[in-house]
Amino acid sequence: WSLNLTTDLSNPALITIPDHGVSTPYPSTINVLGLSGRVSKATVTLHGLTHTFPHDVNVLLVSPSGSNVLVMSHTGGGHTVTNLTLTFDDAASGFLPNYDSITNSGSYKPSSYEGPVALPGTAASKLYRPVLSGMNWSNPNGAWSLYVFDDSPGDAGVIAGGWSLNLQTLVTVGPVVD
Repeated sequence: WSLNLTTDLSNPALITIPDHGVSTPYPSTINVLGLSGRVSKATVTLHGLTHTFPHDVNVLLVSPSGSNVLVMSHTGGGHTVTNLTLTFDDAASGFLPNYDSITNSGSYKPSSYEGPVALPGTAASKLYRPVLSGMNWSNPNGAWSLYVFDDSPGDAGVIAGGWSLNLQTLVTVGPVVD
């Protein structure tokens, strides 16, 4: 038999996105302790994203095992966003727009455009995964890291309410043999 458990975790601390470069803090972390089983689904939410040119913003989630997903990169064009809450979920119905304005808070598939991105302090030589299911079956315990990087000068922003992580874990128990 198996047991599905859902755990909501958050780091509500402000993430400051400079007009070019790494955010403060970089990375922002959520430490997970004491969960049983393996990850069967992960979603990540940015709370209060404001930026004057969101197309510059790249957001990478890295699990304790090193699995990674580029959840947002080169989206929203040059249209200012204010206080949006964006949840990234493989089961969402659509992607963030590439050049059109991001007009609503809501759930979106991880959305990355314009080829590879090299985020400082991460494994730049490898490609980042495009789906959160790439984290499935990993151990949920340890430091989950959110790397936020603005790759062009001239515009800045914040993730005012930090970020949260929803983990579903699957605990399997095999038959007991006497």
